[in-house]
Amino acid sequence: MTAPLLSVVIPAYRAADHLTPCLQALAAQDAPSDAFEVLVVDDASPDATADLAESLGARVIRRRENGGAAAARNSGAQAALGSVLLFVDSDVVPDRGLVSGCLALFGLLPAADGGPDVATGRYSPEPANRTSFARYKALWTWFCWEQTAAKSGTSGHIQGALAAIRRDLFLDLGGFDESYEGGSVEDYELSVRLRDRGQRIVFDDRLQGRHHFPGFRTVARNYWDRTRMWSRLGPQQRGFSSGQANRRSAVAAVCALGSAAGHTVLPVAPLLLPAVLLADLGYVVAAGPFIHFVARREGVPFALYAGSVHYALSAVIGAAALSTPFGRGSRAPAAG
Repeated sequence: MTAPLLSVVIPAYRAADHLTPCLQALAAQDAPSDAFEVLVVDDASPDATADLAESLGARVIRRRENGGAAAARNSGAQAALGSVLLFVDSDVVPDRGLVSGCLALFGLLPAADGGPDVATGRYSPEPANRTSFARYKALWTWFCWEQTAAKSGTSGHIQGALAAIRRDLFLDLGGFDESYEGGSVEDYELSVRLRDRGQRIVFDDRLQGRHHFPGFRTVARNYWDRTRMWSRLGPQQRGFSSGQANRRSAVAAVCALGSAAGHTVLPVAPLLLPAVLLADLGYVVAAGPFIHFVARREGVPFALYAGSVHYALSAVIGAAALSTPFGRGSRAPAAG
């Protein structure tokens, strides 16, 4: 039996509720079925994730202990048979041309050129779940990629939910750092090591899929953890970028936090009104291009909703950055 050219690696934990659309989309790819394999790494799920994956035709790696997405991806990479690893999260519904696009990009098809060593994609502007918050979040991530990697064709980081890398390179780098917890920043840390190796991270829109976004509280908590870790990684690494963590977003975060805090104390400190209004204006200017993008695409009513949600999350990011010197952030404490 000929080994597959590419291995799709899916880390999964308590994924029974949303894994089916992911695996069904992979089964419906327009690439030859013998050109790729699908590995689901069950990270010691207490539900039926592993059995469901097997019933849908995936090869399943069962971890005995829960170790997080980084550890699950590393386990999948070790077991993979393909020369290229395509990481896809379990809550992503891949586009039909995802695998064929990746095969072509990495030069794995007949008459294809060599291709890059590492590439990243992005979420589609339409989410897999059609809640208002999911629509906002899909548009925000899409907008961030439009302003950065989509313009240049390269990225400062990989997005672990939709990224591909040659297996030999990944293993030589030691895979994802498994010592991070809660912040989902291991893909950014790996990006730092890739750039230190002189690797160019290619952005390609063929690596795309619809994401099933969690609710506001989960995203706010993730933003808190990620911001604290980004604040630690950023000053240490020249050229560090997370796509969403850019100067304009930083200004929006500072202004939103100042505005929210100012409006809270304004009844007892009316002299702060000019400063509060300045913070309000700063947020509107910083977030204006995104809100304008949403208004053109979805209409003014939804843009007003998106602007208010974005304001709240920006304030969370500002508070998280301010708290960075305190606590250990999302890195697990050393054993012993």
